[in-house]
Amino acid sequence: MWAASVLSLGVSAGQLSNFQEPNTAQLVKGIQQHQLNVVQFGDSHTAADYMSNALRTTLQNQLGNGGMGWGMPMYFSGQRLTRFGYDNSHWQPISIRSQPNANYTLGGLLARPLTEGATLTIKAKQSEQRQKITVSIRQGAQDSDFVGVDSQGQRFSLSAPVKNNTWQLQTFEAQLPFTITAPHNPQSVIGGWWAKNATGSGAVVSALGINGAQLQSWNNWNSAWKQQLGQLKFNLIILAYGTNEAYNRYDLEQERQILLGRIHDIREASPQSAILIVSAPESLKDKSGECGTRPTQLTQFQTMQREVATQAHTLFWDWQAAMGGSCSMKNWMERGDAARDGVHFSASGYTQLGDMLGNDILALAGQSAPTTTRSSAVKALPKSGLSVKNNTVSSLGYASICDVEDQNSCKTIH
Repeated sequence: MWAASVLSLGVSAGQLSNFQEPNTAQLVKGIQQHQLNVVQFGDSHTAADYMSNALRTTLQNQLGNGGMGWGMPMYFSGQRLTRFGYDNSHWQPISIRSQPNANYTLGGLLARPLTEGATLTIKAKQSEQRQKITVSIRQGAQDSDFVGVDSQGQRFSLSAPVKNNTWQLQTFEAQLPFTITAPHNPQSVIGGWWAKNATGSGAVVSALGINGAQLQSWNNWNSAWKQQLGQLKFNLIILAYGTNEAYNRYDLEQERQILLGRIHDIREASPQSAILIVSAPESLKDKSGECGTRPTQLTQFQTMQREVATQAHTLFWDWQAAMGGSCSMKNWMERGDAARDGVHFSASGYTQLGDMLGNDILALAGQSAPTTTRSSAVKALPKSGLSVKNNTVSSLGYASICDVEDQNSCKTIH
């Protein structure tokens, strides 16, 4: 009954508004049954995996740890995942940022073995239960099976169900770390690892972010992403874009149609999934003055995102309102919760935001978890990660992002 009232009345929870999302009842049921599968697609805010990890932590503290979620196919410079680690010998990382037309599936990242005998190890950064892993894989007719072995010595073969050079999903169980070895694989490519606890209960949150990404970046993915999205059976699909679009001054009506088209595609591919639009946060292209100067199109883009959520009947989370509204970015910067570039956030800031989003999602089902304080959020973060080093941002929103353990190794992302 409560789930039905959410569906019909379009209630709000914190900064989360429900514009009559048709799959609200299914989402609420997943929360109440402690079986929740969430995926977030986005830009550098998602690629850092601080905010999404706080969302993951908040949901798992309340619903149980359901597993590790999505893992990049291998390590990519400038990308970060909280729970996955990698080692490899003779594998090539291929990114949509540098090679936009390389036949990608969900995520826009590929791992290709370069030689026979190339090895790739997938590790867990914390203790994990045995994982049920679904790999996105593409192989040609002449490709041999990958040979794998996990930490308990269990051996397995890994291959596409049909070797016709199309993207497919294959599932196996393993105790991390596990290593796969390529025998003879001239066309084989890995597109990512989806990991859940073998028990099937708890919350899983996957973060698929690319630095500089926009919703139109999906146009460079192979259309097989739709089939895979449906097969992976998500309760909630989060679209967290807008920062890069606001800086690049695109035609607003064209961006509206892209967002509407993406929602239509998702509804068609995964009709059981609820959709949540996370609006662009406040950002500054100039930090002088009391409030600083926002990107020219930011306000209009945020308004458009809310209008699309209303028109397409999705959930909507107002990131800027969660920050405290307009003119809030400088306050976040002054207390150390936002980066000096006026665009990104610090680890503590992302953690607070992800915790707020998680609690707002739980509130849809009448549940809540204790809000993480800033001090406890910082303690919960792993030692390694990304931080903003410089104090500048270009007209396109670029910033230098560095590994906190090696401030001399900066990557430029946006």
